[in-house]
Amino acid sequence: MSIRMIAMLTNHDKTVPGAEAVFADNQGAATAFWGFKDVGISLPDAKKLVRRMKDAGKVTFMEPLIESEEGCLEAAQFAIDCQFDFVVGMAFYESVAKKLAGTGIKYFPTCGRRAGIPRMLYGTHQEIIDDAKRILAYDGVEGICLSVYRYVDGDPEAMAAEFVASVDKPLIITGSIGNDKRLEFVKNLKPWGFTIGSALFDDSFGRYAHIYEKLDAISAKLS
Repeated sequence: MSIRMIAMLTNHDKTVPGAEAVFADNQGAATAFWGFKDVGISLPDAKKLVRRMKDAGKVTFMEPLIESEEGCLEAAQFAIDCQFDFVVGMAFYESVAKKLAGTGIKYFPTCGRRAGIPRMLYGTHQEIIDDAKRILAYDGVEGICLSVYRYVDGDPEAMAAEFVASVDKPLIITGSIGNDKRLEFVKNLKPWGFTIGSALFDDSFGRYAHIYEKLDAISAKLS
């Protein structure tokens, strides 16, 4: 199967204002994978948006920016209340895996040491790989997220290539895929999927009259 492009209705790590209307205007895009964050949107509006996405035949993703165990458990409850299909990108805790067990929500936590807003990734290649393997050993973890282009302790693409060679589990690449060069690297890396958010709301991939046109143009580059 081709790489899954996950269209995130987020900009600067927050769900965009009027996200439901943005989705309604662009749901005809080729990608079947859509999501948003739990920041910048209320629980009632999030529930409505997830339902609208599912009614349109989309697979839904929630991407929290949480590090504390308490915060991650709250985010997991938010995802359960909204009936997301996936929770991706937040810090791993076994308690969260247990909370999501039996809900039908697939859990793709992030790995490596992250800090700041946006979350930057630190550590050696081996430290990040070892952390991913540690997390993936737990029941209830179906895949892993890697913030490739937010890696600051070395060459991001060298780290990602070593990671993929060492970790044989579904991988979602998150954050800062905002130009054709990076998109080409992701295409060649062949992860399970990748998120694209802020680049939908700026001119990173060129100017388009509509977001769905940009998404379709990016999809064509992946084929």
